[in-house]
Amino acid sequence: MMQALLETFPALAIWLSANTPELPGLALLRWAQPVLWGVVLAGLAALLLARQPHSLRRGAMVLAVLWMLLPGAWSPAWWLGLAFQLPSLVTVLLCAGLAWAGWRRGAEPHPAPVAAEAGSLGTPAFGWLKALALTGGALLLADMFILLPFSLYRWGFSSVVFGLLLAVVMLAWLVAGNASSRRDAHLAGTALALFAITRLPSGNVFDALIDPWLWLVLLASSLRHGVRKIRSGF
Repeated sequence: MMQALLETFPALAIWLSANTPELPGLALLRWAQPVLWGVVLAGLAALLLARQPHSLRRGAMVLAVLWMLLPGAWSPAWWLGLAFQLPSLVTVLLCAGLAWAGWRRGAEPHPAPVAAEAGSLGTPAFGWLKALALTGGALLLADMFILLPFSLYRWGFSSVVFGLLLAVVMLAWLVAGNASSRRDAHLAGTALALFAITRLPSGNVFDALIDPWLWLVLLASSLRHGVRKIRSGF
């Protein structure tokens, strides 16, 4: 069906073409791997040590980043890169928010738990932009197992898919009815802007917006939100 559609509309085939994808530079990738994974690990450290003294939390975050910057196999980033390549830019931005919250809380006289801010960053109300991310992640998973009649992931290298996703994010920002939806739109828009500048993490726009771990977090968050809704209805 998809092949017939592309043959009927040749212009569509040109727009979706990914024969010459624009990839990030090798020098940028060499530095991006430890830096991006360092931000992720620092954010996780801030989350896990949210209720610990701020000196311990800050020290752990600094050590996490320095550990990632070690050369070769001494760095966890090397092993993480082998297993998962690079995290999505959305994941990096979320973890950067957690790291900033964890670092900033230490400057307050009575620091609130970082977990509270983590809840506002990682598990806000379930909106339609998150529903699209969950659906897109499921389709990409099906594409990985060759369950789709076309290669969805390959389209992520084309400029038309980037433009469509940007339009969706802009529309989400325009119609956002609450702070959570606007935060989601800002997050996705920032990730798309960074992707346009750097082409990280892989030159594929889908990789910039979602990765397997982020999809699992979204899935768990949506299930938890659904259970709470069901319980509140009784």
